[in-house]
Amino acid sequence: MDFDTGRLRAFLQVAERGTVAAAATALGYTGPAVSQQITKLETQLGAGLFDRVGGRLRLSSRGESLLPIARQILDLSDQAEHQETTVPRHRHLIISGFASAIRALVLPMLASARIKRTTFEVREAEDETALRDLRLGQVDLAITQEYDAAPVTRSERLTYTPLLQDRLRLIAPPSYPTHVKLEQLAESGWLVNGSGTRCEEATQHILKAAGIVPRITGHIADNATLLALVSSGHGATIAPELVLADAPPNITVARVDLRTKRTILAVTRASTTPVHADVLNQLVTLGRSSISPSRHRRELKDQSATR
Repeated sequence: MDFDTGRLRAFLQVAERGTVAAAATALGYTGPAVSQQITKLETQLGAGLFDRVGGRLRLSSRGESLLPIARQILDLSDQAEHQETTVPRHRHLIISGFASAIRALVLPMLASARIKRTTFEVREAEDETALRDLRLGQVDLAITQEYDAAPVTRSERLTYTPLLQDRLRLIAPPSYPTHVKLEQLAESGWLVNGSGTRCEEATQHILKAAGIVPRITGHIADNATLLALVSSGHGATIAPELVLADAPPNITVARVDLRTKRTILAVTRASTTPVHADVLNQLVTLGRSSISPSRHRRELKDQSATR
């Protein structure tokens, strides 16, 4: 049986997003055009692929059976499309990931201009969105994060390349000394990094383990704003070490070890090309230099000496 890749892409989009409207927006089609693709695929197979449940489309048993086959066919199609030829050709790679990783890793890579005949598009997205778009073939590389306290389930269809590890740090307003403990901040306000993010989840886990029920004074996704609020005394926070590169000079980075790290990962599909490999190599190199333990030791020593 011959499968039309356009129909399979429409099928996967609806399966991942749950509605024809969301799939149409992602594909740049109209809703009726996506519905038509699904109808043709169902006619070809002689079975319905979705059941409607509460206003959303859920895969039927036949749809569940088709899902891994559709993914494999599109992966093979992508691999064939990206095969290298004897004639060099232009590449366009789309990278998706969270803001601080884009700033610390992707931006320096783009500035280096070492990858020839390649243009890049960068999209800011939280992990689940970036991985979904990667699975659907809408981005070529996703930068995600994984915390010690909340490991994520990895897909066999994807390749995960560690870029760097950084610790979570307790960050307090300038009125506190560097030897401040979590318990001493129990009654203060707490600022959390975003809402529904992995960083917020890790923060809540650390505070719960310390017996702290936090009084939340803000959900702030932008790291610069988050640290500025800490600097102004609006509350304490827990944030990855990577975000301290451009931190205000008067915040307190506590010396306490929170015993939690995160790993930043570059994730690609199976249809990886030599261009992907070049990008991954550069990101790994940049990851190794992004966190400087000696720099942070100097910062803590300087803070300690002045308080």
